[in-house]
Amino acid sequence: MKMKVYFLGVLFFCFNSNIKAQQLNKIVLDSIIKQSERTNSDALIIYQDGKLIYKNHFDKPVQMIEAMSATKSVVAMAIGILLDKGFIDSLDQPVYTIYPEWKQGNKKLISIRHLLEHTSGLQNVPNAGDEIEIAPDVIQLALCAELDDIPGTRYSYNNKSSNLLAGIIEETSKIKMDKFLDKYLFSELNIKKFSWRKDEKGNPYGMAGLQIYPEDLAKIGLLILNDGNWNGKQLISKEWIADMLKPSKTNKNYGYEWWLTYEKTYYSFDDDFFETIKSKSDDSTFQLVKKLKGEYKDLNEVREQATKIYSPTELKLVGKLLQSIPHSQLKTTNKGEIVNYAASGYLGQYLIIIPRNKIVLVRMITTDNFNEISNNSSMENLRKLVNEL
Repeated sequence: MKMKVYFLGVLFFCFNSNIKAQQLNKIVLDSIIKQSERTNSDALIIYQDGKLIYKNHFDKPVQMIEAMSATKSVVAMAIGILLDKGFIDSLDQPVYTIYPEWKQGNKKLISIRHLLEHTSGLQNVPNAGDEIEIAPDVIQLALCAELDDIPGTRYSYNNKSSNLLAGIIEETSKIKMDKFLDKYLFSELNIKKFSWRKDEKGNPYGMAGLQIYPEDLAKIGLLILNDGNWNGKQLISKEWIADMLKPSKTNKNYGYEWWLTYEKTYYSFDDDFFETIKSKSDDSTFQLVKKLKGEYKDLNEVREQATKIYSPTELKLVGKLLQSIPHSQLKTTNKGEIVNYAASGYLGQYLIIIPRNKIVLVRMITTDNFNEISNNSSMENLRKLVNEL
């Protein structure tokens, strides 16, 4: 599996079959239906106020599906359980107290919190297939990585740090992460069948790898919506759920391995942004990109503006540059309250929680059914759309 980061991202979603909740916005549902017909989803599940109101596998087999990077969000829940049960002292506990080889240089500054927030500073190759998935031991790969930044200073989406969280769970609890989650979370949610991809040494990946039924992924969303309580039993502390979903200091769109969507988010193509991408291209292409200076309500608006001001040849040059820029490097301005939380992964794996409407929504797709061409709109459009249900 290769992890990809797209500037103009992934929009997907699906719908048909019986719609049971009259309270939901029918126009929005119809829009989701049309999108789903173009994106070949394997599953769409919607809960409202704790009740299943829609489920469809679109005439495809009911099966476990790889959650891709949505796995990271589940790993964050495991860290919360680790903290609740006293296996770790706090999120500010230095990683070197668990892996003593890091008690040197700037690595001694890295905390568990930094790993969760993707501010560890660890060197990282964005495409996991180029480095991580060929490594026999992903824990050692993370431990041996050099630092690109001083810990805590800059957000940079990092698969190595997520894999190291799996190692921390095992080292502190003496149980491998998949078994840990089974014992303290999945069994309590009556999730009876799941699997986890592992490296050659048997380490479960923290960056991805959870294969789970969509119906069971929805249970995780319901647990979060209910502040960690399941049928009267507190599986994860309410305090952890709240902390996990707070924006981090270095990226207001990200908590502890969960994506946050606000009422309004604007993308700023300003001088600061241009300075961060200056080294990625020749001067002529860079000057072209600067013509996009301004504020945009979403990435589709950026694309629409680009088609207006560039010739086809220029558009191709600019598009190539912008597609090389990780989504995390875009400068955003948020306005209003946080309206949803999302665990998301490559191909368009989504668990979205909309607290104000008490909605939990899951969309999943298998690799065989994924078509990159039909998933070519920005992923934040879906997260905005579901807020209108």
